[in-house]
Amino acid sequence: MTLSTISAKLPDPSWVLDPITEIGVRHALILSADGIVVGASGSLGRDDSERIAAMVSALHGAARAAGVVSLQAAEDTPISTITVQLDASGTLMVMPAGGANAFIAASFGTDVPMNIVAHTLARQAKNLGETLMSVPTRSHNPAS
Repeated sequence: MTLSTISAKLPDPSWVLDPITEIGVRHALILSADGIVVGASGSLGRDDSERIAAMVSALHGAARAAGVVSLQAAEDTPISTITVQLDASGTLMVMPAGGANAFIAASFGTDVPMNIVAHTLARQAKNLGETLMSVPTRSHNPAS
């Protein structure tokens, strides 16, 4: 799935990001696997959103490679979650969106319960993945 396909199926990403930001998440991003911002929420500017998306893409690749080697997993083993905690600053959590070459990333402070964010991110990643992977119904033409 390419960025243009993701953007065409997701012209307004607010329905994915709103439930995430409503629980106290500072910033949330939807990004393609190659690090391009598809949607952003929060106070991040465009430049910061694009920088974070590029870094999250690289982080995903590095974490997957390290995980496969260190856990002796199969090469095609998918990652379910990447979590980066910075002591008193907060947490960055990234989840793939249903195998659609898209991710949701969220950053939140220490005052927001990680389990609530993880649950909400997983739910929204599943919803996003289902939307991106859905095949439109074919219109039936009785004349053919």
